[in-house]
Amino acid sequence: MRRSLLSLLALLAACTQKQATEDASAPPAVVMHGVRLRSYDGSTLSMTGEAELATWQRTGELTATRATVHVPDPGQAQDARSTKDARSAKSAKGGQPAGGTTVRAQLMEGNPGARQLVASGDVEVRTASGLVAHTPRATYDGSQQVARGTEGVVVTGPNGRMRADSFSLSFPTGQFDFEGSVQTIVQGATR
Repeated sequence: MRRSLLSLLALLAACTQKQATEDASAPPAVVMHGVRLRSYDGSTLSMTGEAELATWQRTGELTATRATVHVPDPGQAQDARSTKDARSAKSAKGGQPAGGTTVRAQLMEGNPGARQLVASGDVEVRTASGLVAHTPRATYDGSQQVARGTEGVVVTGPNGRMRADSFSLSFPTGQFDFEGSVQTIVQGATR
């Protein structure tokens, strides 16, 4: 009896390991082309976006290529029951929604349930105030609504340009904080 129980346990362990290996190599649960995204926090629209291609893994991870996401300013977030469509709130400048922060990247990976996102490959961040940041990689924490980068950033605005080793950006306030070596070039300054 004891030998049969040990054999059964060994057989179950072997089957479980094989299943885990098969799951790791399984294709994504869903592959989507020409994706438009609308994400809600309760009944409030918290993010919109689009991607050329997106894959949804069985683990809940989402990968999007040539992606753009827009996080509206807190006062601009729409209720899901609202009849006003977010696309009608786009500004004439570049077809992007007015207000809020827009992020573009070649690749975005994350878990929508955990509200975490990593953007990489020519990342561009545009704030409502007109600041434009370029960085190789940025991470976004949706619960804190903060983006961070440690691989360098160049921020251009109406009055100049700033380069820094690392940054954090608060999406609700549009405030950048810089760390490490920081260089500022102010346009229109006189000596």
